[in-house]
Amino acid sequence: MNKKLIYSLCAASFLMTACDYNEDNFPGFDQEPLTDVIYYEGDFTGKYPAEGYFSLVQGDEEAGKATIEEALISMLEDTYPYCDKGSSAKIKVKVADVLPPQGTDVVADEEYELTTADYDGMGTDDKQPGKHDNFAYNIDPNDYLPDFCEGKYADKPVGFICKIIYKYYANYETTTQAKFYKKGGSGWAEDTGFEADKSYIFSSADYADIAGTDGSKGFIGSDEEVAALISLFLQKKYIASDGMTVALNYKHAGNVIDAIFRYNGEKWEAYNPAKEVVASVSERITVMKFDGKEWKLSNLISRIEKLTLTNAEYTKLVEWVNTNKPEYMSTLNTTSEYYFGADCSKNNNINNKYSTWTQYYNVDGYLDGLDDAEIQTIMDERLANEGLATILLPGMVTNPDPDTSYTVVYKIYGGRGNGNYAMSFYYNADDNIYTWDEMTPVMQ
Repeated sequence: MNKKLIYSLCAASFLMTACDYNEDNFPGFDQEPLTDVIYYEGDFTGKYPAEGYFSLVQGDEEAGKATIEEALISMLEDTYPYCDKGSSAKIKVKVADVLPPQGTDVVADEEYELTTADYDGMGTDDKQPGKHDNFAYNIDPNDYLPDFCEGKYADKPVGFICKIIYKYYANYETTTQAKFYKKGGSGWAEDTGFEADKSYIFSSADYADIAGTDGSKGFIGSDEEVAALISLFLQKKYIASDGMTVALNYKHAGNVIDAIFRYNGEKWEAYNPAKEVVASVSERITVMKFDGKEWKLSNLISRIEKLTLTNAEYTKLVEWVNTNKPEYMSTLNTTSEYYFGADCSKNNNINNKYSTWTQYYNVDGYLDGLDDAEIQTIMDERLANEGLATILLPGMVTNPDPDTSYTVVYKIYGGRGNGNYAMSFYYNADDNIYTWDEMTPVMQ
């Protein structure tokens, strides 16, 4: 369910004689602006990329986050064309965790740059290299270059590596790129320099046990059927960890095949280290802030955990103040303090009543000359950074997780208005601390 909360501070301006009365009796009344502080919580309603999800490539996450941020800004600006500083949003999006191409530097025995005749020889129809003498974004070089190498380097021995230089067209720009190809026992294949964790050569006994076939011909059936048989075989053979790879050599219908399989945490599947691999697709939560001028992506997390202050937490705040800041303790009872504003009697709340703070607990005059908004800022920052992040959260969370947003709900009396409000925090594992996201407290 989507939620939208708007807090409005409205000051009306009248065009008749009432204007003079307001100006004379309520200074500043007519100058108060209309303020819309938006809080949105819900699903992403904008447009996903063609895949149906956003992608974060390991090692280059910032590029993916920039794409997500752009899409979220577009959605929020369309939904809320007018909002003010302090607005925020938590939006659920589908995000893929993508493994980048793997490999090391490859040294070629020979390099060659494709000519116009070479492109034409690969076909001149639409979506073929010879159409524009290049490989476009929708033409995979690996669909053509292994066969090209087979013809050009037919006399080369197994193990020979060539570097093929070609033109690549994408995003209205043509660039020069290159791929390495290595001659193997079953033909030519792209060589990324990738080394698998293990290697295995299938034997005649394996074919007989797995598929009941003649060892001289190896596996029979479609590529998909063979891949499924190999996956089951590897599942039984290895106690694998997520990401483990095995280089395989096997026969399929009499042909010798070199392939790599990778364990994805659940099963074994064919793996091409030269290509990006979608490791998983999951729902993530994006945290957006509006700074008064524009929306910005603040964080990307996996879950939200809601925590509500109870009498035990309010009591802990009062006890801390009594020990460390006794000058802020209530002069009327032992269950209230005005450093955080905590009350642990029957009220169990945070007292933000401005007049009480300024008239009775203005220690050393630190609130002198401040308006209500400035006092509220002190209240929020002190409660968030000292009270919740430092004193309470370490005892409220058993197993802190950096990928979780901890939403702390507390009760306010006075201040910005009576009711339950929430602040959000993130855990920094390196420093073992909780950090406030600095968003305006949100009424629940």
